[in-house]
Amino acid sequence: MSNLPISHVDPAVYHAAIMLGSIHEDSIENRMRLSGENLLQARHRFAFEQASRAYSFLAKRQASQDPQLLEVVPPITCREAEEYRLQTSHQRSLLDNTLIGAFQMLDAESSHFGSGAPFITARNDLNQEWLDQKVFSRGFGTVSDVYQSLTMLMNEGIPFLARCWPLSRSEATASYGELSNRQQQLLSFYFRFQEQFQMFKSLFYDNIGHLEQRAVDLLQIQYLGQVLSLKTCLIKGPIPTGLTPEYLTLLSAHELFLGKFSELSSFILDYGIIPGLWVIASECPLYSVRIRAIKMLQSWPHAEVFKNSNTAASLALEIIKKELQAEDGLAMSITDEYTDKELTHFLFDTLSSTQDSENWSFIRAYNVLER
Repeated sequence: MSNLPISHVDPAVYHAAIMLGSIHEDSIENRMRLSGENLLQARHRFAFEQASRAYSFLAKRQASQDPQLLEVVPPITCREAEEYRLQTSHQRSLLDNTLIGAFQMLDAESSHFGSGAPFITARNDLNQEWLDQKVFSRGFGTVSDVYQSLTMLMNEGIPFLARCWPLSRSEATASYGELSNRQQQLLSFYFRFQEQFQMFKSLFYDNIGHLEQRAVDLLQIQYLGQVLSLKTCLIKGPIPTGLTPEYLTLLSAHELFLGKFSELSSFILDYGIIPGLWVIASECPLYSVRIRAIKMLQSWPHAEVFKNSNTAASLALEIIKKELQAEDGLAMSITDEYTDKELTHFLFDTLSSTQDSENWSFIRAYNVLER
C-alpha cells in the first residue's frame, strides 16, 4: 500500500508526507543542496511543524500492538518498524515484501553512516548454499530476478565496504586474513552473478521494453561499481595504475546510461549511480577521469536514500585538493574558483550541521574534516 492512500486515513503519515514534500521542494529549488535544519527558512519551519505533529500522533499509539501500525510508520521510524517486524515473526505474512526489502536496503546503507555495520541485521554467513537457494536457484528469467539477486548481494557487500574504508593501514594489516577471505568470498559471488547476468542480457535485453532496458543498464552499473569497490577496499595507498581500465569502463557505463535516458528523478529510494561515480571520483589513478566523474555527479543533482550527489562531488573535489596539496604544498582550484568555493562551503556547512558526520565511513577514510 502506498503512502498517499494511507495518508487519507492516518494523520501521522499525512503530516509526514507534507513534511517531506516541503523539504523536497526546498531541495529542488537549491539543486538538491541542503545543509541541515534552518528555521529561518519558511519551508524548514513548516516542515518542522509537520514533523512534530506526526511524531505526536505516533507517540499517542506507541504502546499499540496492532500489526497494521507497520504500514504507517516507514516514513518516520524505519528502525522501530523493523524491530517490531522481527519481534512478531508469526505476523510476517501480513507484510509487503517490498516494504521488507526497503528496510533491508536502508539497514545496509546505514552502515556507512554509523558504526560500520547494519543497525539491525548483521549477517556474515553468506555462503554457497544460501546463494544457491536465494539467488541462483532458478536463474534469471525476468528483470525482477536480476534486481532481487543483485540487491541481496549489495546488502552484503555494502556493509563490508563500510567496515573496510575507514581502516588505517595498520588496522587493515592486522585483520588482513579475515578481511581478505571475506573480500574474495564476496567477489566470487559477484562473478557468479555476472555469468548469469550476461546470459540473461544476451537472451532478453533486445526484447524488453525501454524502462526494463534502463533497469538492466542501471543494474550493470551497480554490479561494476561494487566489484571495483571490493577489489580496492583493502588498498591503503595509491590505487595501482593497472586498474585504470576498470575505472574507465565504469565511467563509460555511467556516461552511456545518462546519455540514453533523460527522465531523471530528484530522489530515489533505492540503490543508484552515486556509489559507482564516487569510487571513480575518489580513487581513480588518473585525475582527469576523476574530474569527469565529479562533473557527472554535478550534472544530475539528486539524492539516493542517504546519499546526495552534491555531497559526493564536493567530497571528491576536497580529496583531490588535499592530495595535490600534499604533493606540492600548494592549494589550487580543480574546476573553477567560484565552483570550488561554492562546493567547499556547501560541504562543510552540510557536515557541520549533520549529526555524527565525522563517523561517516568515507569521511573517516579520507580525514576530510582535518583542514
